[in-house]
Amino acid sequence: MLSDDLVPYSREGLVSFLDALGSFAPREEAVSLPGGVTGELLGYLYLEDEVPVVALRVEEAARKRRKDWEPAARYLVERGLSAGLFVFYDGEGAYRLSLVHARYRGTRKPELSHYKRHSLIARPGEPNKTFFQRLRRMAENPPGTLAELLEIFSVEAVTEEFYREFIEVFEERLARGVVGEASSGEKRDFALAFVARVIFLGFVQKRGWLGGREDFLQDLLKRYEKAVGLGKDRFYREWLTPLFFRALKAPPGEKELSGLGLPPEVEKALKEAPYLNGELFSPKPGVDDRGLYLKDEAVRDFFGFLFAHNFTVEENDRYEEELELNPEFLGLILERLINDLGVEGKGGEVGAHYTPRVEVDLMCRLALAEHLHRQGLPLEKAYGLMRGEVEALTKEERAFAKQSLLEAKVLDPAVGSGAFLVGMLQVLEEVLEDLGEPRTLDLRKRLLQNLYGVDALGWAVWMTELRLWLAYFVELPDSAKASKEPLLPSLGLKVAHGDSLVQTLGETIVPVKLPAKAEVLKDEKVRKAYEALVAAKEDYFHNRGVSREEVEEKERAFLEAYAWRALLGKGQQPGLLVKGEAEQTEERYRQIEELLRQRERPFFYLLDFAEVLLGPKGGFDIVIGNPPYVRQEEIRDLFGRFDPSAYKGLLQRSAKEDLLLATPYTEKTAPAPSGRSDLYTYFYVRSLALLHPKGVHVFVVSNSWLDVQYGAWLQRVFLEAAPLRYVIENRVKRSFRADVNTAITVAHAPDPERKVPPDWPVLFVAVRKPFEEVDLLQEVLEASRQVGFASKEVSR
Repeated sequence: MLSDDLVPYSREGLVSFLDALGSFAPREEAVSLPGGVTGELLGYLYLEDEVPVVALRVEEAARKRRKDWEPAARYLVERGLSAGLFVFYDGEGAYRLSLVHARYRGTRKPELSHYKRHSLIARPGEPNKTFFQRLRRMAENPPGTLAELLEIFSVEAVTEEFYREFIEVFEERLARGVVGEASSGEKRDFALAFVARVIFLGFVQKRGWLGGREDFLQDLLKRYEKAVGLGKDRFYREWLTPLFFRALKAPPGEKELSGLGLPPEVEKALKEAPYLNGELFSPKPGVDDRGLYLKDEAVRDFFGFLFAHNFTVEENDRYEEELELNPEFLGLILERLINDLGVEGKGGEVGAHYTPRVEVDLMCRLALAEHLHRQGLPLEKAYGLMRGEVEALTKEERAFAKQSLLEAKVLDPAVGSGAFLVGMLQVLEEVLEDLGEPRTLDLRKRLLQNLYGVDALGWAVWMTELRLWLAYFVELPDSAKASKEPLLPSLGLKVAHGDSLVQTLGETIVPVKLPAKAEVLKDEKVRKAYEALVAAKEDYFHNRGVSREEVEEKERAFLEAYAWRALLGKGQQPGLLVKGEAEQTEERYRQIEELLRQRERPFFYLLDFAEVLLGPKGGFDIVIGNPPYVRQEEIRDLFGRFDPSAYKGLLQRSAKEDLLLATPYTEKTAPAPSGRSDLYTYFYVRSLALLHPKGVHVFVVSNSWLDVQYGAWLQRVFLEAAPLRYVIENRVKRSFRADVNTAITVAHAPDPERKVPPDWPVLFVAVRKPFEEVDLLQEVLEASRQVGFASKEVSR
C-alpha cells in the first residue's frame, strides 16, 4: 500500500515509489549544499533535464522555514539547474516532498529570488489525504516533463479537487442538515458560518491550544457519541455552541460554563481555551439568532471530509506554496460559493473574482515601489528594494524607506476575502526584514493597524478578518494561550461592511474626504472631538478596555461637533455636505441629527476611516484591489436602498463629486461618467479620490475601458488629471476563472492644483508568458528608464 511505504519517511520507501515511475535512476551518495548543509542524493528524475532528488534532515518538517530550503535553491543555482525534488524530513518521520524550481523563464540566468518551493506534507498519524491523492496521480500518470511534474505540485489543481469535494458535502450534507424555519439561502448562510468557525478552530487546534490536542474537535465528537449517542441532534446546540460563543470570549479559568451538562473533562478543556476575542466568536445577527442548528450526521460528515486534510496555519507566499488546507482556502471557498450558489441572498451580481497570489504579490510590490519613489527614494532603488536588493541604498535611504513602509496606510475598497491585505502584509514584512527590521509580533500588529478594507458583502468582511486574525495568531508564542487579555486585535474598525461607492444622507452625497483647503478641523471643539475619536479607535484595536459602543459614542460626538461647524458655522470653508442656501443647510443638519439617533448608521469613509482621511496626509498612501466585475445592465444597490435606475444616477453623481473634490476639474470641465459604464469604472474614480496627492493607485480590472466608447470619460481622467504609469496586460494567461480580459494599472493620485503634463508618458506592457515566469519588476524598471519616468516624477 502507498501509505505503508511512504509514511513515516523512509529512504527505501520513497526510492521504491520513484523507481516505479520509470524515469528515475537511483543514486546513493552524500552531497554538500551551500551554507555547510549536508544532504543525501537519492537519484535523478530524467525529464527534459535531469532533476536531482535530494534528502535533507531538518528540525521540524511541518514548519515553513525559508532557511530550510534556501540551501536547496542555492544548490540548484550553482549547478545551473531549473528544478530539483527535495525531501525535508525530521526525527519524527514527518517530511515535505518539495519541488523547488525557478519560476523565471527569461534570458537572464536565474537568481535565488526566482526559485519557489511547492510542498506536499506527510505526518505520521494523520490522514495526509492531499499527499496521497497527488502521489497516486503521479504513480498513475508518471510525469515525462517538468511541466507535468509541476502539475502534480499545483496548488490550483489541489484547490479545484478540494472545492469539488467541499461543495458536494456542503450542499448535500451540511446545508440540508440545517434544522429550523428558514429559506434554503438562509440555511446555506448558517452552514457557511459553521464552516468558517470550524476551519478557524481547526487552525487553533493545530497548535494544541484546545484541550492540548491537535484533534480536539474530532475527539469532542467522539466523546459526544459515547456520552449522548449520535442521532440525538444535540451536538451543535449543547456542545459546539458553548465552544463557539463562550469558551473563546473570556480568559482561561473565568468562563461561565457550569450547568450546561457537559462531561467534566470537556468543561475543563473549554474553560482553559485561549481568550481569542474577535467577532468570529460572537453570534451573527440574522444567522445565529434564528434558532437553527445542525443534525449530528451533518456535522459528522463535514468533520470527516475536512479533517481528512492536513491543516497549515501559515499563508502561502511568493516563495512557498504548501498544498495543504491553509487560510487562503477560505477566500477561494467564498468566491466560488458566491458565484455558484450565492450568499446573503446575493450571487453573480456581486462580481467577485479571486485574484491569483502571483498577481497580488506583483501588484503589492509595484504599489510599494511607486510609493517609496513618490516619497523621494530614487526609482531604481525603490524597485530594486522590492526585488531584495538593499546594498545600493545608503544608511539614510534605508532608514527613510523603513519609516515610509511602517507608516503606509493601505486600502482595498472591495476587499473580498482579504487577498490584497494579506499580500501587502507579507510583502511589507519581507522588505522590512531586508531593511533590518526583524519579524516580530509587534511589527505584525503595527502593520495590521495600517490595513483597511471595505466590502458590500458581510461574509467578505468576516473572511478578511478571519485571515488577518490567523496571520497574527500564527506568530503568538505558546505562552500566550494562558493570557488573561484578548490575544487578537480588534479589526472591526479596520475592515468595514458598507457601500464603497454611494454614501448618502437621504439623497445628498457625502464626500469621502474634505476639500484640500477646508479648515473646519482648526475649530477647537471639532479638533478635540476628532482627537478623542482617534484615541478611542486606537484603544479599541489594542483591546485597551474601550468597547465598540464607546467608539460609536465618540463618533456621534465628533459628527455632531463637526456637522455644526461645517454646516452652520459662520465663515468656514465648504464642509461636509453642502454648499448652498441656508434652508438647504439646515435640512442637511436635521438629517445628521436623525442619523445620530439611529442605532446603526451606514458606512461613511469620512467618519469610519477619519484617522486617515482627516489625518495629516488627508488620504491613503495606497489604494489597491480587484473591484467587482458587474456589467452596467446588472448594476443594482446591494443594500436595497434605491432602485437600479436611481442607484446608477447616484453612482454618476458620486463620481462627478469625486472628480471635483480630488482633481483640477471644474463643474464645466469634468468628464461626465457614461451611463453605459460597468461598475469597476466608478471604483477607479472613488479610489483616486481616497488617495492623498502623493498616493499610488493599483487595480487589476477588465481592460474594456481602454477600447470601448463608455471608457472614454475614464481615459480622459487619466490623461488629464491622474497620471497613469503602467498598463500591464497578460496575453497568454487570464487573471481569473472569469471570461474577462484584464489589465493591471498603476497610477499616481490626482493633484487638485495641477493637470497631468501633456508629455506625460504611459508605459503599456504586453506580457507573453505567465506572470510567474517573468521578472516583471526588472522589466518595468528597464522600460521606465527608457521613457524617463524618474525625471517626470521630479517635474511634478
